[in-house]
Amino acid sequence: MKHLTMLTAATVIAATTGCSVSNDFTPTAGATGEEIFNSACIDCHTPGGNNVFDISPEKANIDTIATIISQGEMVMPAFPNIQGAELTAISKFVLAKNSSEETKTNGDSEKDETSK
Repeated sequence: MKHLTMLTAATVIAATTGCSVSNDFTPTAGATGEEIFNSACIDCHTPGGNNVFDISPEKANIDTIATIISQGEMVMPAFPNIQGAELTAISKFVLAKNSSEETKTNGDSEKDETSK
């Protein structure tokens, strides 16, 4: 029982410290979203088929994805060196690989008020 408790504690610590870690990856200027993904993200986000992510509707927009990439979230490290056009490119790539059909149409941060 003592070993299980220690293993559980170690797992929780390892999982929660990821958000305080920063990755120093810097993309080359003009890199595509796919190139950035293949260089910086594929170790943790292994694609299965065409869909890589299952993004909730409230997070399925370019601005939120860019913030998560820049600042990190949960066990995902921050990537502060991905900025500007490259940050937009990787954010759009991630959104395009979203597995949720409901959120694929919510590609940018502005919502279509006429559809309500």
